[in-house]
Amino acid sequence: MKLSKRLGWVVLLFASSMAQADMLAGLKAYEQKKYEEAQQHFAELLPLGNELAAYNLGAMAYQGEGQPQDLTKALAYFMLAADLEYKPAVSLLSTLVEQATETQLEQSTQQFEKLKQHVLITPADLDKSRKVDSPEPLKRKHPEYPLKAAQKRQFGYVQLRFLVNEEGNVTAIDTLDSYPVNVFETSAIKAVKRWRYAPSEQKHIMKLRLSYSIGEGIKLPVVEDVVNELKLWDYAVAGVPQYQLALGTLWSLVGLQSGNLFTYDSKLPLAAKPDFSIFAHRSPVTADFSDFSDFWGDATVRVSEDGLITEQIKANFEDKSKVTNLVGLKLKGNIESDVYALSRLSTFSSKKTVVRAVVKAPDSMSDMFWWEQAAKNGSVEAQRVMAAHESQWEHYLLHKEDAEVMAWAGTRFILEGQREYGLQLIEQAIAKNYQPAKEMKKQFM
Repeated sequence: MKLSKRLGWVVLLFASSMAQADMLAGLKAYEQKKYEEAQQHFAELLPLGNELAAYNLGAMAYQGEGQPQDLTKALAYFMLAADLEYKPAVSLLSTLVEQATETQLEQSTQQFEKLKQHVLITPADLDKSRKVDSPEPLKRKHPEYPLKAAQKRQFGYVQLRFLVNEEGNVTAIDTLDSYPVNVFETSAIKAVKRWRYAPSEQKHIMKLRLSYSIGEGIKLPVVEDVVNELKLWDYAVAGVPQYQLALGTLWSLVGLQSGNLFTYDSKLPLAAKPDFSIFAHRSPVTADFSDFSDFWGDATVRVSEDGLITEQIKANFEDKSKVTNLVGLKLKGNIESDVYALSRLSTFSSKKTVVRAVVKAPDSMSDMFWWEQAAKNGSVEAQRVMAAHESQWEHYLLHKEDAEVMAWAGTRFILEGQREYGLQLIEQAIAKNYQPAKEMKKQFM
């Protein structure tokens, strides 16, 4: 098989003068023919399930860059990339296996199995419920809109993670993610520190997202302008982790503002351009009439054009709910979706059933998708965001001794009964100068 041009096999994403994440550093080293350095960066990304890193290592082994040509090693890396569902590797394998002997194929399969054992991260379930039990808020103060942000008509959000003690007071608090960075964080933290929750028998780790917008909320044309002007989509698709992180936070913001719920289909292809229409606000639909007065819980239902519930896709009824089958009941309003989510929870003292449209979208319109891509490409900020949602990322960063993750994981371990180990993690975070860890320690001494 004739080799292509030197750079044709290794996938080059985007050369940037900004601070480089591991993937970009690896690609930069490759362009400069520093092959050993490039190999090191790509190899460090393999435990994160980075299919592109596996593919690039295979290409370098096949072409003998920084090493003797090795078809066996190349096949093993291409097998791993294919196993991680990288389509170019899948199509390439069928061609390359014809060049290999039976012995080479057997050895490459053995090497592939060893490589696979070191992959620590598997793709996140984008549709997984991430609800957690939490105490009911008793006193909430709206955050002040920063003057400079108001003058510039900036919009954004801040997601906070904080500890609530048994008295319902907010103690340790920190920013989990935000958009834009360093604009609304101080305002959000100042406000939430004054919040009060219902007293309980134990402490709670909580996550909360506060949105900032002027007037009637965030306008989709403005968001589209931001994406286009900053080329967020183009560079995120190209693989730049900083842009992937930013796009994830922006999708998180507009998704929350839309009022819709989303279900993601991994079979839908990555579009050339983002589909902003999924964030369009749907007409209000209600279920606050007599048939639903005895409904407690949450459910996803399919409806006909006139709002008649024809299928109960999934449901979780509370013990107090007298309604246990929603089929045959009817929603009121302008029906713009065939699937709706219903929620009326006693933990939030809901007076009526909340109805939200469920919109089907490709993975690439999900905040978690882009956070995960950025994390796999070496963005520590994205890895911390993922660690707050996925235990496998938490375990990975604990192994890396990340101070922020050690502090919050340590707090959670204490709440779950592993006091000694939890305090040990918090002490390590303090030693690394993670300031919220000091307040966490006070709460458990």
